[in-house]
Amino acid sequence: MLHNNRDFSAAFIKMLANNIQEKEEQLLSLAYNSIRKRVAEALVTLQEKYEQEGQPEISILRDDLASMVGTAKESVIRTLTDFKNEGLIKVEQGRITILRKHQLQDLPG
Repeated sequence: MLHNNRDFSAAFIKMLANNIQEKEEQLLSLAYNSIRKRVAEALVTLQEKYEQEGQPEISILRDDLASMVGTAKESVIRTLTDFKNEGLIKVEQGRITILRKHQLQDLPG
């Protein structure tokens, strides 16, 4: 299929290139950003995906969020608690609602 269909080949290569670029950005984030910044970025990214599906709240296990940001579950829980106390997010029944998206996006690295 790759050899016979140029359109398919081009789309496949573009998909791979985008995937590589996304992974590179994730690795740079893991290397240079603080846990607070990584959790904030993950929450904003998740919110955008959930909004596309028509859901205003983020529903994710703390273990899964910890895996996304490359840290321990306890660190994620502590960071979420800090965000909640700062009024950046709301947590009810395990669901996270972002209250101040721009402040999460603008957190220092």
